[in-house]
Amino acid sequence: MKAIVLSISTVLLAAALAFSDRFKNDSADKAFVLAAADGGMLEVMLGKLAIQRATMPKCKDFGKTMVTDHTKVNEELKALAAKKQITIPNELSAAKQQMVDSLSALNGEQFDMLYMNMMIASHEQTIGLFQTESNKGQDPDFRKWADSKIPALKHHLKMAQALFPAKLQGAGN
Repeated sequence: MKAIVLSISTVLLAAALAFSDRFKNDSADKAFVLAAADGGMLEVMLGKLAIQRATMPKCKDFGKTMVTDHTKVNEELKALAAKKQITIPNELSAAKQQMVDSLSALNGEQFDMLYMNMMIASHEQTIGLFQTESNKGQDPDFRKWADSKIPALKHHLKMAQALFPAKLQGAGN
């Protein structure tokens, strides 16, 4: 009888340890998913604002690209997260909402400048987030997905950087 109780206790302890390791590993992956979703929603919202308010046609076009590309990526992430039983909020974090509110208050060249500056900063941050998940994530599906998105994020960053100097040069005319 003692042997059975000992065996059951050992199995339960091993299961508890395995679960706690899995939960700990999932926490970093879950943090990535939530941060990536928050950033993706921000890109779409700011892109929609750019379509409406930007003065430079290339800035409007960039906004359209952000809406199209990040909407697709957001849907992919939502589907993958659902498979892993991670719920993505439907609203931005307070920090990201503050960025939307700040940009919403501007018009004209000020809008264009801040929008492009935000796009550069946001994509630099997002690339770092995705590279960290790609290299250190515990869930192989999230690692692979993050890795597959890095080239497009780098392309978006280059696009934003190319527009920003053009705006600075045009501001003096």
